[in-house]
Formats: sequence, C-alpha cells, structure tokens
Amino acid sequence: MKRRIFAPILALTMSAGLVLAGTAPATAAPVAPVASVQVMAAKPAPNKVTISKIKTAKVNKKMKKATVKPSVKSSGQVKLTSSKITVKQGKKTVAKNVSSAKLKAGKYSITTTAKYKTWKNKTTTKDVKKKTLVSNGSKLVKMNCKVADIEPQYFEGFLIDLLFLECTGDFDGVYKARAGYVLDIDDNWPIAGDMIWGESFPEEPNIRSVYGLRFTTNVYPLERDLYKTTVTKQKTTTKVWSKEQTKTLKQTLTVKK
Repeated sequence: MKRRIFAPILALTMSAGLVLAGTAPATAAPVAPVASVQVMAAKPAPNKVTISKIKTAKVNKKMKKATVKPSVKSSGQVKLTSSKITVKQGKKTVAKNVSSAKLKAGKYSITTTAKYKTWKNKTTTKDVKKKTLVSNGSKLVKMNCKVADIEPQYFEGFLIDLLFLECTGDFDGVYKARAGYVLDIDDNWPIAGDMIWGESFPEEPNIRSVYGLRFTTNVYPLERDLYKTTVTKQKTTTKVWSKEQTKTLKQTLTVKK
C-alpha cells in the first residue's frame, strides 16, 4: 500500500519542482670475478669556431684564375651565420666581403671573417590540463553528499521538507540535487519520515531532514555531465641564442700560375 501511494506523490512532487534530483642444482665450480667496466658518458663538443688559412692556390689554365673561398669550421652548439673574405693586392681591394673570389696569379692579402651565434638549451615545464568524462548520466558515480539547505513545503495535504543536496566525488565541482522528506502521519502513510527520491538516487539512502547531515551513495548524474580534470607536466626544450659574434684571420696568399 505504501509503495502504491508513494508513486503518485513522487510524481506530483517532481512535477511541482520539488525533487531533482621445483630438484636442487648440482654445485657449480667457482667462477672468477669479472672486472667491472665503467662506461663514461661522452662529453659534448666545446663551442669552437676555427678559421684556417686558405692554402696556396693555382690558376685554372683555361680561365687563368683561381677560385678561393674561406675555410671555416665550427663545433659544439655553434651556428655559422656567414663566412666571407676580403682580398687586397697591395693597397687595392680586389674583392670585399664575398663568399668566394676569382684571382689571377699573384700575391694577395686576405682577411677571412666568420660570424656566428652560440646557443644553450633551456627546458621549461608547464601544466597541461585534460578533461575526461566521468558520467553522462548513464553510469553510477559514488558521491559524498550533505544536506546543504532545508525548505519546508506543504503539498496535497502533506508537510514535506525539501532537501537541497550538495555532492562531491572523483569529479570536478559540486553536483547539486534535491529530495523530499515527508513529515505527516495518516492512515494511508503510517510511517512518518519517509524519503522521496528521484531516479538519480536508485539506492534511496535512509536519511533524515537534518541540516548538515552527510551520507554516501551512488548517483546517476542526470542533471549534468560530470568531468574530471587531470594535470600533467609537459617539458619543452628550446634554444636560447647568443648575440652574433665575429672572428677574423689575416693571411698572405700566393696564387701560382
């Protein structure tokens, strides 16, 4: 009888917005100890820019000229930005700040200029957030709930406390729901203090209308989808460059016939 009456009352209260809610081995002969070998980690190459003298050149028989180029090498965390030569014969400038020069037989003064930058690796760490769906209402979620507020209601001859519930769990934020607590006693409903629960609370926990009361139950979150935010550390390595630097080398070069 109680359940038959419970159903229409629950429907009415929800329509009124009240409820949301192994053999031993043979002894082996002793084995001589093996000397341990330590493997040393390779050291990174030092930052270095080397300008070598241009070797004696010989003219091409057909062109009657020799092509000369700067000789520059780098090692370590270095990037060559340019390698140029300036060529003089006596006081006359034959070529200025060029990548290569074609020279006739003779004696020349050459200045090689190398420009470069060095870098250092800088690692930064940042938090990366990711949201994962916990339940869209079709999966039960364990929640720790409390009665956050109570609002007395009079409905169809019954005195009902409307309980405002706030629930937390392994998800983001607070899930809010409502339930009803019946106060009246009559012939049709002999036990006062019966709870009215919606579909969200299939376990129908036995609680009372007490402000601040806490309880744990499994809930279908029908009011909204529940998500959980996780945070992971992500490392990023970038190059930090120096200002451009310059290195020069002067030499005398003979171009032979």
